[in-house]
Amino acid sequence: MPLNEHPIHFDVDSQRCHGMLHLPLSEGPHPAVLMLHGFTGQRMEPHRLFVLFSRMLAEHGLASLRFDFRGSGESEGTFDEMTVSRELEDVRAAHDFLKAQPQIDPARIGLLGLSMGGMVAALSLADSKFSSLALWAPAHPRVWLNEIPKGPLDGPTVMAIFQGAQRAGRLPPGIDVLEDKNLIDQGGNPVSPQFFADLSHYEPFETVKAHQGPALVVHGTADPTVPMQIGQTYAEHLKSRGPTTFRPIEAGLHTFERLPHQAEAHQVTLEFFKNTLLADSL
Repeated sequence: MPLNEHPIHFDVDSQRCHGMLHLPLSEGPHPAVLMLHGFTGQRMEPHRLFVLFSRMLAEHGLASLRFDFRGSGESEGTFDEMTVSRELEDVRAAHDFLKAQPQIDPARIGLLGLSMGGMVAALSLADSKFSSLALWAPAHPRVWLNEIPKGPLDGPTVMAIFQGAQRAGRLPPGIDVLEDKNLIDQGGNPVSPQFFADLSHYEPFETVKAHQGPALVVHGTADPTVPMQIGQTYAEHLKSRGPTTFRPIEAGLHTFERLPHQAEAHQVTLEFFKNTLLADSL
């Protein structure tokens, strides 16, 4: 079938974010889903997870916007500038851009986040409102800060902790400390110690409770990156304030890296957004 897809861009602090706006073939204005990718990810995500889901949404009358955070994918900026605070600024700008499009119904916008994008989605609810919320394998600051003492940190303290861990041989494979550059090399991605310091100031289990609509959490039971218990905890906090569904994907990995698991995550999330965003137009 023909596709109605449009490369777009918007600016945040003089840096350009690039994305793709997917629209149904029918007349608008349409409900829409804003999609947030994960740490070191980009707007397509592994095995085209986001692309395929955006096209599924469009086939069923739902628009979507998927974009690259600054420093990721094709957007401007460098990865070592990336922090959660900057990504929250990007979400606000993307949300404003989406609401301003004439083909979009600004009163019916859902939010979907994967991994770190799920954590950023939860944090964005502190000052942005969405009609419905879906989290795929949502991360939490302790995923990154597991070996770091709790409490607000600063960049030099973080760097000293990583240097000590490296000298003691406690760093996981694929992570190195580049002392001369004041960077953490994480699998070829330059991560600033300020990323970890910034992260230490956030608690998404609390901010997610600001969401006022229906919610869905989908998490693989065999996720090796973000333990399923984190997704369950998000769901418990969401259930404390409104209708929430937790959907485990049996034997599913972090980004649903098996075709049956991907299909299950796509289908349950499609039905969720159809039921929560299209209901007013039925």
